[in-house]
Amino acid sequence: MEILRLERIPGLTLTLTKTQYDWEYYAELPEKPDFDSINIGFWARGKMLGGSSSMNGMLYVRGNEDDYDNWEALGNPTWGFANVLEYFKKSEQNHDPEIADAFGEYYHSKDGLLSVELYKDNDTFNQDFIESAQEMGFKFILDIHANEHIGFTFSQGTIRSGVRESTAKAFLVPAMNRPNLHIVKYAHVTKLEIDSQGVVSGVSMKLRGQTEFKAFARKEVILSAGAINSPQILMLSGIGPASHLQEMGIPVIRNVQTGKNLQDHPIVPLVVKLDQSTATPVNPAGILESFAEYLMRHTGTLATVGTIQTIGYVNVHDPLSRFPDFQFYQLLFHKGQQDGLFLFIAKQLGYTQEISRIIADEAKTSNVLIMAPAMLREKSRGEILLRSAEPTEKPRIFANFLSEYSDVEAFVKAIRLYLKFLKTNTFKSHEAELFIIPLPKCDLLTFDSDEYWECYCRVTVTTGFHPVGTVKMGPDSDPDAVVDHKLRVKGIKSLRVIDASIMPIIPSANTNAPTIMIGEKGADFIKED
Repeated sequence: MEILRLERIPGLTLTLTKTQYDWEYYAELPEKPDFDSINIGFWARGKMLGGSSSMNGMLYVRGNEDDYDNWEALGNPTWGFANVLEYFKKSEQNHDPEIADAFGEYYHSKDGLLSVELYKDNDTFNQDFIESAQEMGFKFILDIHANEHIGFTFSQGTIRSGVRESTAKAFLVPAMNRPNLHIVKYAHVTKLEIDSQGVVSGVSMKLRGQTEFKAFARKEVILSAGAINSPQILMLSGIGPASHLQEMGIPVIRNVQTGKNLQDHPIVPLVVKLDQSTATPVNPAGILESFAEYLMRHTGTLATVGTIQTIGYVNVHDPLSRFPDFQFYQLLFHKGQQDGLFLFIAKQLGYTQEISRIIADEAKTSNVLIMAPAMLREKSRGEILLRSAEPTEKPRIFANFLSEYSDVEAFVKAIRLYLKFLKTNTFKSHEAELFIIPLPKCDLLTFDSDEYWECYCRVTVTTGFHPVGTVKMGPDSDPDAVVDHKLRVKGIKSLRVIDASIMPIIPSANTNAPTIMIGEKGADFIKED
């Protein structure tokens, strides 16, 4: 796994320019909010066999029909829900009959290579959270992939009998004996080989950072480096915004908007203390027992993702809508849980070491719940830029979270809805109490005012680890589109991009399953041609 830091630029605040941000909102403060004092997180890449499916949260979620019908409406034929559903099913091997058989064979399949099943739940708080949602008037949805999309559910995962099912395990391992499959590990692609006619013939690579070599294709080159590195490789090869490539000293082969349209599911974490009078410390011996149980039987605590598997889908703008605009996560840490694990998670959420330590200290006296509303349909857009023409340099990531003020307003609504859960009888039985994270600039504002929560959002917003969209799919009439609906790079021959970067709009779901669907559909495009 390789970690990327978000770029900071003098004169910008969390990638928001002063013209984009309403400084007058803070006119009563002694100085402008110093948002750069807060670390806004890391963006990790799955540089291993199986890619990010070998290190992700394993939740198997597809999105809904509105997501994909919108793709088709943007000028991408065959990408509507009715068509992509067949490709979701093509890879799926669903092991839960109560879900797979609920609607016949319309929504699910048992015949694919990718194992999908419910986690063997062992944390009672998962059920408690469902009960609190029902107190709030939300439905329990057995299958969020079927015809209802607003409610709370237990997510399935890409697992097989308690063990992670990465795409490497599901798809590569069964193909290992094929004579036409060759896997080169520890190789870093530096650029595409493109001739004067715009035909891609292969790729240049460095093996273990030293040996340079090239691999050539008889027909096509398929680029699947993800939403961060696919645009980087394209731009290093001369396929990208002409002005940026010229700035980097790279000859322009094709002037297209590579790297633009970056989207994510940004989250704003909240911290809640639970069971302050009744929580019992985690027993170190129990951790060893859980480890032994997992090694022998693949069951127990280590065979689940804890409370992350319980997820909610809501629409904060229109409660009557069929489709959600926020996804609710919750991550429970039990009293006395290992400091190292808690601090690691807190760091990934973007908290500074000082704030992470303050929250970790609370976990020594009570259970701690991190509640995280994730925005499913952000209006803001970011971009990926090169740092230089050197292939090993990390690209520059500009998330531009909350650059559209409507995203801020939506987050404030989501937070206010989430806080209502603390008033349910279920949460009251857990002695739920919001922990106020000390944020000096925000603390000067009236707590629980819209202004306070706006400040809180801008300080704590971070990645949901779902970057997409930087090699946008679209018709010729779309000036921002880089690939056509068959994923072929426009103006270039013998090159396709098949990964999460081609998504024109991010789906309302964790992006692993949709990316696998894109792989399945892209494979058929290759065979057709």
